[in-house]
Amino acid sequence: MGIDEANPFCQRCKEDFPVDEDGRTFQMGFLRPIDKIPKRLWRQLHIVDWEFSDGRYLCGNCYFDLTD
Repeated sequence: MGIDEANPFCQRCKEDFPVDEDGRTFQMGFLRPIDKIPKRLWRQLHIVDWEFSDGRYLCGNCYFDLTD
């Protein structure tokens, strides 16, 4: 695991996981498009100065860290 330009990875932890484009919820060990995060988390994510654009992902592990 780790950063690989050819494979999608989590913008927070930089780990690569399988992408779950069609899932309705975040799951541990899977990536979801970053635009699928609840709007209430966007302010928190701007604090870490992420750049929001297509092709960026957040893993379920980091999602649960942010929402705990």
